[in-house]
Amino acid sequence: MTEDGTASLLLALRDANEALVVAMVRAQTMADSVEAAGAQMAHMATHDFLTGLPNRALLTDRLAQAMLHTQRSGKRVALMYLDLDHFKHINDSLGHDVGDALLQAVATRLRDNVRQSDTVCRQGGDEFVVLLAEVEATRDAAQSARKLMAALSEPYVLGEHRLHLTLSMGISMHPDDAPSVETMMRNADTAMYYAKRQGRNQFALFTPEMNVRAKARQSVATALRTAIDGDGLVLHYQPKVNIDSGAITGAEALVRLCRQGQPLMYPTAFIHVAEDCSLIQPLGRWVMEEACRQMALWLRAGLPVGQIAVNVSAVEFHGKDFLPGVRSILLSSGLDPRHLEVEVTESGLMQDDAPTVAVLHGLKDLGVQIALDDFGTGYSSLSYLRRFPIDTLKIDQSFVRDIDGASGAPVLVDAIIAMGRSLDLRLVAEGIETRGQRAYLQASGCTEGQGFYYGRPVDAASFEARLKAPFGVQPG
Repeated sequence: MTEDGTASLLLALRDANEALVVAMVRAQTMADSVEAAGAQMAHMATHDFLTGLPNRALLTDRLAQAMLHTQRSGKRVALMYLDLDHFKHINDSLGHDVGDALLQAVATRLRDNVRQSDTVCRQGGDEFVVLLAEVEATRDAAQSARKLMAALSEPYVLGEHRLHLTLSMGISMHPDDAPSVETMMRNADTAMYYAKRQGRNQFALFTPEMNVRAKARQSVATALRTAIDGDGLVLHYQPKVNIDSGAITGAEALVRLCRQGQPLMYPTAFIHVAEDCSLIQPLGRWVMEEACRQMALWLRAGLPVGQIAVNVSAVEFHGKDFLPGVRSILLSSGLDPRHLEVEVTESGLMQDDAPTVAVLHGLKDLGVQIALDDFGTGYSSLSYLRRFPIDTLKIDQSFVRDIDGASGAPVLVDAIIAMGRSLDLRLVAEGIETRGQRAYLQASGCTEGQGFYYGRPVDAASFEARLKAPFGVQPG
């Protein structure tokens, strides 16, 4: 072979070798990319996208392993279900970006306040789960619960917002009350709902009695869904009267749940279920629609009913569709807005932010009246009475009930009446049941009242008969 031929061959061999090296590097790079993509997909399959916490699938696996380990260690496993109280209000009033940032901040605090061996999981929405893989006794789980609740209650500074948060927590223990993974999860969830029904901002340890309550709650939820979709709801109306004359000045619409072959169920037995099961908004809309429709009929018939009052829950009030919904119902019913009064509680208004004020002023712009219900049981702040466009104060029945004997009650009633009169607000006393209560309120300058003394809530036909009676409402 000539010298030129040898050089060409060597050059070709070098090029082939370089191409092989490049191909091998590319193949390795592709393999690394595939491996990284696979690892990322595996992580995404077992972790929450927003917070990076383990998801339910990974939690279930770790819980099963922890329960197996207790057979050798003799220790216990604790499972905590956490639900952020009224988180929906934050999403509705401040937007989902702020809500997501708050969820991420909560996730960080949870991770920072448990052991490395424990697992923090995001269950979905505003629910989190904490798995304490090894605890000595129930009291250790309770101590951990108190620590987490204290940590999560510290203020959150998110941009221009300073937010406060509370949570409801349910705890299940293995092997004490849960032999299996499914039972443990169900028991923790049941205990969490129990904590919420007890007033929120607390934790509850599961007990077998809670299952009985959970089944009853599920029965109510099923009946409520059926009632909203069908004809299982009915409104009763309780008169508001002028305390001096006994003349009807308005009515409060009160919803009842009908169940075949059973007595009517009152709101205290199902409103909390409606809130827990996301049924409060369709329920509230039905009440508003029916009350406005009935009121419009009475007014067109020339009956002197005054105003119809409709209770609105905090969840409804802070929902983005509330104000447009009221506007739509007024238009479809043909009711003059002056004849509608929206009743909200003190706690329902205490998110003193721009959206709350905007809704209140939106109602006023429509011509709707606004009443502050159960006044005196919450914050009772003179500053927000001046700041919010409120028309009516309703003195809570607990103060009225104690007028006849308990010391201090008349002083509180007098103070509320004086406050309301100084702000030129309409005053309505709730729960008047005796002649003595009526007399005291009349002498103190409270102009209107309602309660069993004047009559119990009745259906539309019976209330209409009262409106037509020549002497108005007679004390009962």
